[in-house]
Amino acid sequence: MPVHDRREKIRTLVNERGYAKVSELAEQFQVSEMTIRRDLDHLSEQNHIQRTFGGAAALGTQQPDINLQDELNFSTKPKGKLVDRVDVLVASSINPRYDSVLVERFSKKRIPVLAESLMLPRTDSFVGIDNQSAGLELGRWAGRYAMEHWNGKAVILDLTYQLSNTQMRSRSFIKGVQEIIPEAVERLSLNTKSRYETANQLTRDALTVHKDINIIFAINDITALGALHACRDLQIDPDDIIVLPFGLEGDTFKDVLVEGEYCPAGLAMFPEIVGAVCVEAAILAFNREPLPTQFVTPYGILTRETLPQWYTREDTGWKLRMDTVCERLDLPLDIVSYEPTPDRRLPEHIGFIVPFMKHEWYQNLIKTMDSYARQLGIQVEIFDVDKDLANELDLRRREIARHAAGLVEAGEVILLDEGQLAIYLAEELKTSCDITVITNSIQVFDILKHTPDMILILTGGAYRRSSQLLVGPTAEGALGELRADKLFLTVAGISFNFGLSHTNISEVTIKQAMIRSAREIILLADHTFFGQEATVQVAPLSVVHQLITDYALPASTRLDLSEAGIQVTLAAI
Repeated sequence: MPVHDRREKIRTLVNERGYAKVSELAEQFQVSEMTIRRDLDHLSEQNHIQRTFGGAAALGTQQPDINLQDELNFSTKPKGKLVDRVDVLVASSINPRYDSVLVERFSKKRIPVLAESLMLPRTDSFVGIDNQSAGLELGRWAGRYAMEHWNGKAVILDLTYQLSNTQMRSRSFIKGVQEIIPEAVERLSLNTKSRYETANQLTRDALTVHKDINIIFAINDITALGALHACRDLQIDPDDIIVLPFGLEGDTFKDVLVEGEYCPAGLAMFPEIVGAVCVEAAILAFNREPLPTQFVTPYGILTRETLPQWYTREDTGWKLRMDTVCERLDLPLDIVSYEPTPDRRLPEHIGFIVPFMKHEWYQNLIKTMDSYARQLGIQVEIFDVDKDLANELDLRRREIARHAAGLVEAGEVILLDEGQLAIYLAEELKTSCDITVITNSIQVFDILKHTPDMILILTGGAYRRSSQLLVGPTAEGALGELRADKLFLTVAGISFNFGLSHTNISEVTIKQAMIRSAREIILLADHTFFGQEATVQVAPLSVVHQLITDYALPASTRLDLSEAGIQVTLAAI
């Protein structure tokens, strides 16, 4: 069958069924699973289906995105750097590897930084609920439900995430269930990466293998939605299983509560309250007032019966009842009155870092912050995480390359490895004179081939198109007959246990040959490479004489490297 015809049939089948596994499609079309994965990737790129873990789903399966830029009167991509525009930053954790990079930039300019949901390093305070108490309370609710409906049977699937606050939610939920039912079993705890597709597929697999699971705990709404759809697709009786979300972040699960299928309750974190508290806390930080370690925001367990006490359904969606909030909840700051205080200065701009724009939690948090701030004459600006992180790391890598170029002296022979850092170093060396450069990188060769007063040696070897490198015995043999004063080495992973590691064996062997040919090994790596272990070990860390990295590498790691005899040079932007 022609490729085009097979893909059209796959597209039709996925959209008719709603979901299809790679293995099922491979069997039906009598091709390899690798071929099916390529087909699904192509169809996903063409926006015909949505790629999922282990298969594909129809486009309508996931909730549609909300275009915040159209809905709100502010731009999510304003010009210039955010650090130069905002007076206070509210930051949600993106990834422990990157959080320090972001916060560091604002701290250097003495801009107050508040964390949302999870305390981050070098922040002034954070706004969020008590995850331990909330998880315990929801777990106790689940335990009582299991006692009433299943005679105390409680077999739990925990859909969690890697951050400490979400891990606390999961552990506390399990503990709460076991306080009511000591014999309750945690069958599986799975990291869904806080994504719908992963949660959907992992839940399908878990329920297929472990048919005794009857309680699914999800650390947020989008994870719970993936689990709920898995239950529906597997046609599990709603009387036999429940899905309990930690969030009730937007309209989706409030509507689910009303329907009552699979989801009898959920823990509400009230983004309408958190967003307003974030603005008020930002004002306090801007005025340099003393801040608590945490502004503890309230939560509540809502059911179909109690939902109307807290929210009213309007044409535009569910609206929080502030009368109930004022009567029943303890708020960390006054967010009800907007009376101006004469001696209180207001920031002009508050920045907000958003890691998951598709999540209803952040969509509603942004709306609330924007609405509340506008009443005070403050503008909220959204931080484009992916774009800004890429720009930030790019700047750091260019500075690492600049520092490396400064180590090259006239008359030296240097070995130049592959990768983005090597390319940046080659660009820095274009004006160098009286040096010899040996490389197996076609990209490096192309950058330097027109440089006068430079001897340029290409190793030869088998051309690896995907990485534009020359590899294999010919390249390694050429290196065996050459000697260099310095090797500027790059790898995919660096750890104290596994040493230097990389992803492809043919590239590993030529890196090893480079190491043998050089008198001094200089490792080029920004902080994101540390703590990573790729597939194949290149060499132990002890082969490295000098490391050029950035300031985001923790001081403790730098100290450990220095104690191991490696000279650490920091490149500042």
